[in-house]
Amino acid sequence: MLTPVEKHGGVYYKRDDLFCPWEDVNGGKVRQAIKLFEQYDWPGVIAAVSVHSPTGPVISRVAKSYGKRCIIAVGGTKPERFEKLPMMKLTKHYDADIMIVAGHGMKNAITARVNDIAKETGYHNIDYSKHIYQDSKLMFDANAEQVENIPDELDVLVMSLGVGIQFACTLQGLKRFNKKVKRIIGVQVGPDRRKLIDGYLNQNPLTEPRFDLEYELVQYKSPYSKSVEQMIGNFYLDDIYEAKAHKWMLENIDMNQRVLFWCVGRRLTSDEVESICKR
Repeated sequence: MLTPVEKHGGVYYKRDDLFCPWEDVNGGKVRQAIKLFEQYDWPGVIAAVSVHSPTGPVISRVAKSYGKRCIIAVGGTKPERFEKLPMMKLTKHYDADIMIVAGHGMKNAITARVNDIAKETGYHNIDYSKHIYQDSKLMFDANAEQVENIPDELDVLVMSLGVGIQFACTLQGLKRFNKKVKRIIGVQVGPDRRKLIDGYLNQNPLTEPRFDLEYELVQYKSPYSKSVEQMIGNFYLDDIYEAKAHKWMLENIDMNQRVLFWCVGRRLTSDEVESICKR
C-alpha cells in the first residue's frame, strides 16, 4: 500500500509517516521491522538505541505485536529518566526491558555488551545497519516501492537522514521507477554518511554495475538532541531530524521550483506519548 503525496504551500510532501499500523509508531522503519519479523521467527530481539531515538519504540512495538520479548539497550543515562524521556517511556509501555549497558553513550562499548547479551539470551540483535546488508532485498524493497506515486519529474527532492538507510531506499526507488529529479539532497543531522550510503547501494561491486544516481549531502549544524518544532498544514515533522531538514530546505532552496520533501516518519510528541501510555 502506497502512502500519499500531499501538497502544502506549493510543496509536495511524501507522507510515509502515515504508514501507522497501530496508530502510534510510524514510517519506513516500522515497515522494515514488520518485514523482518514476518521473515524470521526469533525468540526475542535486542537493539541498541539512543534514548531520544524513535527506534526503541518502533522495535518494541513491532515485537509486542508479534508476541516476542524485547530488550532495548542504552547508555549514558539513569533508570529514573525513563519516565521523563518520551521515547523511553513509550518503549517501556510496549513491554520492552530497558537495560543500561554502559555509563556513557559510546557506540563500541554498547555494541559489545549487546552482542554479549544476545549470546546469553539467544535473542537476535536487530540492527538496521546490519540488516541492510544481510537482508538487502527485503530492506530495500520494503521502502523503495513508496517512490512509485511521487511526481515523475521534480526539480528537487529533500530528505533528512541519520545513518542513511531510508535515504538509500529512496534512491533505489527513484531509479527503479525512473523518476526524473534534478537534485536529490540528503540533509544530515550528524556526521557525514556518504561512505555508508555508497556501501548500501554498491554491495556487490564485482558482479553488479555501480549505482550511478547522483545525490548531494549537506550538513545541518545543530546538536543532535536539540529540538526544532515545525508544523505543515495539520501535521508535525519529526523535531530531531525532519524539521531541521525542512528548515534547511526553506533557507537554501528556491521554493518556486517543483520540490518534494520526503517525510520518513516521526517520533511522537510528549503529549501523544502521554495519551498512549494512559490507554
